[in-house]
Amino acid sequence: CFSCREQKEMETYVLKHGKDKLFGIVLCLYTGLRIGELLALTWGDIDFEKDLLFVSKTCYDASDRRGHIRVIDSPKTVHSGRVIPLPKQIVSLLKKIKKRSVSEYLIADGNKPVFVRSYQRTFELLLMKLKIPHRGFHALRHTFATRAMECGMDVKTLSELLGHKNATITLNRYAHSLLEHKTEMMNRLGKLL
Repeated sequence: CFSCREQKEMETYVLKHGKDKLFGIVLCLYTGLRIGELLALTWGDIDFEKDLLFVSKTCYDASDRRGHIRVIDSPKTVHSGRVIPLPKQIVSLLKKIKKRSVSEYLIADGNKPVFVRSYQRTFELLLMKLKIPHRGFHALRHTFATRAMECGMDVKTLSELLGHKNATITLNRYAHSLLEHKTEMMNRLGKLL
């Protein structure tokens, strides 16, 4: 996952430069969405009165006789369909983006939806620009899970937010404790001496 410093650098860049297309990166850091889930989100999937995000579909890139196409499909697993409460700060930013949006999709290039591979490339270019070592887009999901646990979120809640069948999957895949967090925990323990 990304360190706290790397995460802050990405967030600062995205929010400072105001490119709405990049906001998906911040949204993933605070929801744990998979890239396909993110790019399939429409404005109708957000309940602005209750501050909820509904994950009910995903998308992926494919080819047909006309060339490169974007396919909207059902979520990855039966547990992937879920409702994610959104932090107030994220809702506030989404409302501003919605006012400027000319697309039904949250993440769009003008009025056109974004392809998965294109968004992955956008993310790679952002990391290069910020001189952050390369990690795949899925590292944002790992970062969300790690930060959530560091903040004290219980594993059952995190498991449901990530759309996992059970908490064991969450613990095995995403509970990466960073060295800085381990150091902080050990220093807390050391204060007992």
